[in-house]
Amino acid sequence: MPYAVSSDNVKLYYEETGQGVPILFVHEFASDHRGWEPQMREFGKRYRCITYSARGYTPSDVPADAAAYSYRHVMRDAVAVLDHLKIDKAHIIGLSMGGYTTLQVALNHPGRVRSMTLAGTGSGSERWYTQDFHKHSAALGDIFASKGAAHVAQT
Repeated sequence: MPYAVSSDNVKLYYEETGQGVPILFVHEFASDHRGWEPQMREFGKRYRCITYSARGYTPSDVPADAAAYSYRHVMRDAVAVLDHLKIDKAHIIGLSMGGYTTLQVALNHPGRVRSMTLAGTGSGSERWYTQDFHKHSAALGDIFASKGAAHVAQT
């Protein structure tokens, strides 16, 4: 399987298709690299399309340490995928959590971004909502672990 490696040695699974100008797709919290399959298939006809599973989403590594999941880590992970594939600049498209990652790449590495498309970005980033967002996310993660994705999807 193809893996890029982040600066802190987390293996990141990625897939790519097509040729030409690169587009990097960054997934949302409730998905993984597979969520971009329709876009990969369509845009892959004209562009070099890449998607990856963020740290914590198999088949990428799932670090046990909660400190391994900061916005700086996920931003560096996106750049690590670009570095691994020897891509200087890419269009980056992010949904929700992936949109926030995309924004951080643009703010911290503007020379790596041709353009960015952000959809549903900012969930949990409002400072007044951060603690509640973390509690809700932890509770949701517990439900995923104990009852599975099918149960969560019904809610």
